[in-house]
Amino acid sequence: MKSSVLASGILAATFVIAPAHAAPETAETGENDDPTQVEGMSPEESEQQLEATSPPINQARVETAEHETLGRYLTNQDGKSLYVFMQDEQGAEYSTCYESCAIAWPPYTTEESPGGGEHIEENRLGMIEREDGTQQVTYDGWPLYYFARDVYPGDALGQARDHMGGHWYLLSPEGETIEEASPKQAEPAEP
Repeated sequence: MKSSVLASGILAATFVIAPAHAAPETAETGENDDPTQVEGMSPEESEQQLEATSPPINQARVETAEHETLGRYLTNQDGKSLYVFMQDEQGAEYSTCYESCAIAWPPYTTEESPGGGEHIEENRLGMIEREDGTQQVTYDGWPLYYFARDVYPGDALGQARDHMGGHWYLLSPEGETIEEASPKQAEPAEP
């Protein structure tokens, strides 16, 4: 920071901003905790694929998928995994994930009251209003989010991840967090 005194006697400050670089990996986790980047994506990919808010769909639908290790967990109507953030307070009428957090973990938003598929207890579904006026889907009082690195139905790359100041977990249809570590990627089959 440079400072100078103007003719009026007011101290003026000039800030020099260094170019942004990715944060170094942390020694404890080996993960890059730069909130503007998603692990495994280049800065260009992050910029192209991530938005601060995901557009709300007309009517969100909460469904379930099942994994041999993780059991049954919540997804959207297209089979994309839905997560809860342990920095949020169950039953609170607000989310704690905004700005850079909502880039990596987009909220699941809807225009109308959400519906539920098989294994979903509809009385557990709800909505909270976010700061931008969109309605975020909740389940059993937990705001629901996607993980930006999950691209395909069945991806659960955000499971048990410590990121943005808290842990992220899949949620069971009973409203319980699933805390098992995420499954490792399967090895390619031999031809």
